[in-house]
Formats: sequence, structure tokens, C-alpha cells
Amino acid sequence: MKKLFLLVAAMFAAVSFSACSDDDDNGHVSDKPVLVKQYIVTEVGEYTETYNIEYDSQNRISRIYTKRSSSEKEYSFSYEGNMLTVTDTETDYDYNDNGDPYIYTTITKCELNKDGYIEKAIDTYYDNGDYTLFSYKDGYLQSIQSKNSLPKCIYNWNNGNLVSYENGAEVTTITYSQVVATPTNLDLNFVDEYYGSYNFWGFLGKKSKNLPEKLVIKPKESADTLTTTYQYELNSNKTISKILVSEVQTGDHNESRNYSIKFVY
Repeated sequence: MKKLFLLVAAMFAAVSFSACSDDDDNGHVSDKPVLVKQYIVTEVGEYTETYNIEYDSQNRISRIYTKRSSSEKEYSFSYEGNMLTVTDTETDYDYNDNGDPYIYTTITKCELNKDGYIEKAIDTYYDNGDYTLFSYKDGYLQSIQSKNSLPKCIYNWNNGNLVSYENGAEVTTITYSQVVATPTNLDLNFVDEYYGSYNFWGFLGKKSKNLPEKLVIKPKESADTLTTTYQYELNSNKTISKILVSEVQTGDHNESRNYSIKFVY
């Protein structure tokens, strides 16, 4: 997972999205994304976290909520015209010995383009004039650039699939397979960002035509290589039931991690 590398920027066998008739219970595949209402992350021998997603009357994400053993995390989404306000609230119940909760809130203001994708994001917590810009071509994300920090992240596409991206510190490459399933509204290219990401939530452009089979991250100044592979379990109607994720880091530091993500629609 990207966190193993302490990534500079926070930015699964796989599934091709074929255009067919609407999804039904007879095993047909739909080209219409289905809305994920809940996903459950289980790390082998470690923990289980459940994320609940709510939508407004236009099927836009309005709230994401998870409760951990000693904390709670909530994202709320408010839309007005071409503006999106994201309020991130975390409540820590182990903040001090008195049992008093600590509530930490950040608010991000986002400008949306005509397709509903984020073009500009301003974190209002730090009053330093910083903002992040997102560029697109034909609906596909091309770059992410922060005004005051981090090199530009460049995204490369081929035949409707994101094949690589790089942010100055590392290069990520993605390969795909041809297993067929119904797409979701979440961007499963970034499923390892399940804890909170505009990429994963689907706010940053069109999704890849296929689902990845393998993702490889190589830092430019390290011998480490992180390889992530994905296996899928499907429901009878060809929606994704579960993704099995395996991460292996080799090089200067060797470690591995295995977890699964179960989807509820």
C-alpha cells in the first residue's frame, strides 16, 4: 500500500466494463455504475472497519462515516452550484486520561467543473493561500498540482485505462485483466485509499475501462518496490462482492500486508 512508502502525495484480477443491458439477477453485466452503500475492510489478524456511504437525491455522496474502537471519522459533503464543501470530522476518545473526546475538524472548499469533477481544492484549516489544481482531458485526470508544495503528479492513459502516474518521488504502473463485472461509483484503481480520497470517491474524472490486476510502485531514490495484486469475488449479478488485496514490499525494507474489502449495494 502507498502508506508503506510514506508517499509524498496521498493520492484491483480485474474487470472490464462491457456495455450491455441493465444489470439484473440473471448474471448480466450493466454499464451503469452501482452505488456502494457500505464497504467493510478486514486486515488479516488485525482489524475490521466498516464505512457507510449516504447519498443525496441526485445520487451524489453526502456522508461517509466509520466508527473505530477509540475514534469516529465522518466526512460530510455539501453541494451548492459548482461548489462542494467537504467537512472532515474526527473524534478521538483516547485523547487524554480523563476520557474527554478530542474533536478535530477540517473543511475543504472545492470548485467543480461541468462534469462534477474537482478542478480546485482549498483546505481552509491552513490560512496560507495554498490550493490544489486538477486538470482533465476528455474527462480523464491529467495532473494534480499543489500551489505551495509537492511536484506535479502526472497521469498517463492508454485505451481508456490509467497505465501509470508519477509525482516526482516515485512512479506507479498498473496492468489490467479482462474479467467482466458491473462497475461501481467508486474508483477501484485507488481502492487502497479507502480511508479517504477524492480519487477513490470518484471526484477526479472518469474511471479506467478495466480493473487493475497489479499495481507496482517504484521510488526514484530507493531500491524498494511495492507490488499490489488484486483478486475479485463476484455476486450472481456480476457486481463485485469482495476484493482480496495482497501487498508485498521488497528491497531495502521487506514487509507484506493482506486485507479484503467487501461491498454492500
